[in-house]
Amino acid sequence: MNDEILTVRDVKHVYEMGTHRLEVLKNVSFSIKKGTTVSIVGPSGSGKSTLLGLCAGLDQASSGDIELCSTNLSGLNEDRRAELRSRHIGFIFQAFQLLPTLTALENVMVPMELQGKGGRQVEERARKLLDEVGLSERLDHYPAQLSGGEQQRVAIARAFINQPEVLFADEPTGNLDSETGGHIEERLFEMNRIYGTTLILVTHNNELAARTDRCIRLKGGEIVEA
Repeated sequence: MNDEILTVRDVKHVYEMGTHRLEVLKNVSFSIKKGTTVSIVGPSGSGKSTLLGLCAGLDQASSGDIELCSTNLSGLNEDRRAELRSRHIGFIFQAFQLLPTLTALENVMVPMELQGKGGRQVEERARKLLDEVGLSERLDHYPAQLSGGEQQRVAIARAFINQPEVLFADEPTGNLDSETGGHIEERLFEMNRIYGTTLILVTHNNELAARTDRCIRLKGGEIVEA
């Protein structure tokens, strides 16, 4: 039985800007097993966020193959990739990406509503997730009424609403002070343990990276340690 949930083979990614050609990733290959926690680290400009976006199906690699949740992303159009993400993937952004006109509860429910699913069962799941991240008293608050740490906890709850097989997190504590970031880390790993979701995160935080089962280090678009 295949226990690999993500396989990356000889992936290259190039940005063409007029006559200038920037090779961001060069022959990157690795695989990740289900249920593990993995950090992607490296200096600014090393290709970390680009790699994360490609693995999550947010963009297509210039060449090579990425297999996610038993599906090869190569050749899938944006609609097919979006469908895969909505059913199998959660994503946490550094900038939270909450909708300002929706309450915390409504923000958490958005991914399911985009799938055409709503109603009492989804609302109860959203309430349970917000309770698990310590926000049971903030259900009706709008993002502007929440602190940065509280907004990121809403984002974590939202990422788990579709019971994802893989959770991608791009600098999840990057906009937070060290104490608040530490609390967010605890919530993130706790949710990972509860739901058995594979966690793949990009971070500059060495202490956060050290908590993961495995670290993939990039430099100049290439893996220098895996």
